[in-house]
Amino acid sequence: MMRYRPDIDGLRAVAVIPVVLFHAGIGAFSGGFIGVDVFFVISGYLITALIAADIREGRFSIAEFYERRIRRLLPALVAMLLFSSAAASLILLPNDFRLYSQSLLSALFSVSNIFFWRQSGYFSEAAELQPLLHTWSLSVEEQFYVVLPVSMLLLHRYLKGRWIPVLALAAALSFGLSVWLVTRKPDIAFYLIPTRAWELLLGSLLALGAVPAFRSRMANEAGGLLGLGLIGWSVASFTSATAFPGLNALYPCLGAALLIHTGGMGTVVGRLLSLAPIVFVGAISYSLYLWHWPLIVFTNYYSFGEMDGARVALLLAATFGLAVLSWRFVEKPFRHAQGLLGGRRAFAHAGVAMALFAAFGAYGTLTQGWGGRYDPRVVELDAYSTNRYAFLPACHDRKPADVDAGRLCVIGAKDVPDADKDVWLFWGDSHAAATQDVYDDVFRSIGKKAIVAAYHGCVPLFGLQRVGYPEPCYGFNESVKALIAKNKIKNVVITAYWTGYYHDTDQIDLDPTATSGRSREAILDDGITRTLTALDAAGVNIHLTDPLPGARHFAPRAMAASVAWKRPVDQPFSLAEFQQRNEAFFRTVQKNASHIRSRLSLWKTICQGDVCPYEHNGLPIYFDNNHPSRDNFEFAKGPIASFLEGNLVAESGTIVRQ
Repeated sequence: MMRYRPDIDGLRAVAVIPVVLFHAGIGAFSGGFIGVDVFFVISGYLITALIAADIREGRFSIAEFYERRIRRLLPALVAMLLFSSAAASLILLPNDFRLYSQSLLSALFSVSNIFFWRQSGYFSEAAELQPLLHTWSLSVEEQFYVVLPVSMLLLHRYLKGRWIPVLALAAALSFGLSVWLVTRKPDIAFYLIPTRAWELLLGSLLALGAVPAFRSRMANEAGGLLGLGLIGWSVASFTSATAFPGLNALYPCLGAALLIHTGGMGTVVGRLLSLAPIVFVGAISYSLYLWHWPLIVFTNYYSFGEMDGARVALLLAATFGLAVLSWRFVEKPFRHAQGLLGGRRAFAHAGVAMALFAAFGAYGTLTQGWGGRYDPRVVELDAYSTNRYAFLPACHDRKPADVDAGRLCVIGAKDVPDADKDVWLFWGDSHAAATQDVYDDVFRSIGKKAIVAAYHGCVPLFGLQRVGYPEPCYGFNESVKALIAKNKIKNVVITAYWTGYYHDTDQIDLDPTATSGRSREAILDDGITRTLTALDAAGVNIHLTDPLPGARHFAPRAMAASVAWKRPVDQPFSLAEFQQRNEAFFRTVQKNASHIRSRLSLWKTICQGDVCPYEHNGLPIYFDNNHPSRDNFEFAKGPIASFLEGNLVAESGTIVRQ
């Protein structure tokens, strides 16, 4: 039987504390998400050590293995799901409750990592509002538990126990796939087991003795310090913009491996991790991980605001208290074979729990979020969260090769022969996607047609590539430039959410004439000037749109919540705030006014007096916090028609009629 190592419980504490503090928004722990990777290495080590020992002694049983897993994992998970489901029923609005119900079903069947991967598109709901998001890592581990024991049994029987070379090859392939995909399909690399298995297998290889013990005390001491340093450095230096997992996951995983490998040798770091308070935090780490995220999500969801220091402290205290109670009264009583879930009762109770939760999740899914809990007005407002165009993926996010080959959608007067004489280009980001149907109608009404070239999250400017962004923004825009020249396009509409680029992203300027060391604002200013100047010099009529005012939070949720919870209506941006947030954009556009044929400032239509409402006729303008909804943007058609016909021009920073 494997001997108990208190330092490994201490390492669990090193894993869970950064995760909790990162999710609580503590800036010093910007890379705290790597704690999950440390957990993966620990899990791979412990599970493999137990399986290998039982197989070698001829007493391994698949049924007993899964019975132990049920007793270890299920009770605390059920307690957390009971709490989360009750809170979701009381708090979540219909669309969010529907998503919760779907995530509950996926968590029950250990596929929540697949569910959240499929939910991770550009227009998906914000991750911080999904109470069961953290179960993705549990699903990865549970999928590993399905494959590993069977694989080790087969290898023991048919390859005489040659576990190490086979698992090492699997780990190498998984790591290579992770490195390859992290810049191409980062969501796949993050959530799915083929790109995460190497982290668990690293622990497996340690457990099987693939790495010989360090012979000298100095080597063990150095290994422990290096391991702790790698984890600490990752926590402090990584951010949400870090490409992850891929190569960057190697640092915390190697750190965890070093601590496991040297921790049992009486090193300074091993003794530190074996201190009673640290070991205790490690002992409750599973409950701590389970409870922290739902508490944060439900608090943020209901409060509609960022947590201040006092609220964070209270939340962390509540998380720790619940974790202690969960460990003492839920985890411990069920852990031993002679306990409440001993023998076949484990499977029976697991089946009953899964059936009940599955019924609850199915009800929430089939009723589209149990709208009957609320007044019909709440359901009507909340429905705007999904009020967007379903066909858009077919027309957008085309790769540079698609642009080069002309594989782009056409909108407007497609059936009018004369329209072929003057084909426009509708170029932009996700705002082009969100408004495409409106522009389709307007182009048709004025007898014109347009090619659509839009890519989400990519600023429509020549020479720029978004930092830490896997999409081919630079290549896409270079292909657009070639498309304009090749097709001799004379009219280009440029639309984007400029506010987001100036405040929430960083760009690299890849233009050969660009200088380095400039600010985000300067890079965008130069990009706008370069793009407008180049198009104007090529004889292109430029039709530029200003950003929309947007809302502080998701507009449908804010409006529905004000009715459902009798809370004050979420305050819209004031006109002064909107202008201040977009001051740099307005200044740069004004400097380039001579290059612009027409300019659309829908904010002048939306803003009323000193405020910029996020509703029109009592319904949300946006389906999130800045993208126009499908059914409540009709008011924009008149201004857009005038804009396309060239009846709006830029003058002294304002839009006036000719």
